[in-house]
Amino acid sequence: MRASLLNAFLVALLVTNCGALSPHTTTVGGAAGKVVSETNSFAAGSSRRSFMSVAAGVATSPLLLDGYNVHEVNAFPFGNDEHRQLELCLVTILRVRYWGENVSQRIQQKIDNGPVKTDLMKAPYLEARLGGKAALTGKIGGGANLQVYNLASFQVKGCVKDADSYFNDYYKKQLKSAASGDDKGRLKVQKSVFDNASVDIIESLAALVEFDGLENLTDPSPRSSLALTQYTDKKALYLKRILLERTVPACNTVISSFGTDEKRFVESYVAKTYPNEIPIFI
Repeated sequence: MRASLLNAFLVALLVTNCGALSPHTTTVGGAAGKVVSETNSFAAGSSRRSFMSVAAGVATSPLLLDGYNVHEVNAFPFGNDEHRQLELCLVTILRVRYWGENVSQRIQQKIDNGPVKTDLMKAPYLEARLGGKAALTGKIGGGANLQVYNLASFQVKGCVKDADSYFNDYYKKQLKSAASGDDKGRLKVQKSVFDNASVDIIESLAALVEFDGLENLTDPSPRSSLALTQYTDKKALYLKRILLERTVPACNTVISSFGTDEKRFVESYVAKTYPNEIPIFI
């Protein structure tokens, strides 16, 4: 009965809003005598955004959450808006780290099972090149796989910039309250380490793209066949080293700079939300 009531309510709401009608009242009756009324102020020609905002409100109504704990559903795991932004940035940076570890492992596995002759065998190498560009620019080159498309949505530059802003605020507050010159010295060292790591995340990802001059971050990616035909094991191992010796440590440093509890929380969240991205070393 509740399902039929909900369906009728949704149909009424969608029909009236799609027609962009003037203010109205929709009444839906059920066996239990329940009445749902909605008064809307959509004038003719109302925007799709306005309609979608209403639809989004319906999607999170208690009716649709029947059988779930509404408090838990609304309790977004990142707390208030300010803290959420920081932790969302750290989640993204951690996912970049995991991607670097995973693609490096696949590059090595293909070489170990070589010789690497086919495009399929070269796929992890191509993913590393395209993934670095996608993560920094959102541009997707030919031959991209699903992981590259995911990286294109990460907005890594913005996440690193936001994390840097949060750490700067922390640094300034701690510096003002530092009790001694030694404390200030330690804070300055921490700040230097963080700054170097945040820069190296960006520069190491860029190096994956530009290391051999075949492409750059600004122009559209050339055909994947160009990178594949000029593949060598030496190039693939070089990309692996960039990821494992620069990208992965830099990501880890940035995440660790916000404390052990923060790091554990972010790692736990990624493990629960993106379990397929967790590196599995053989």
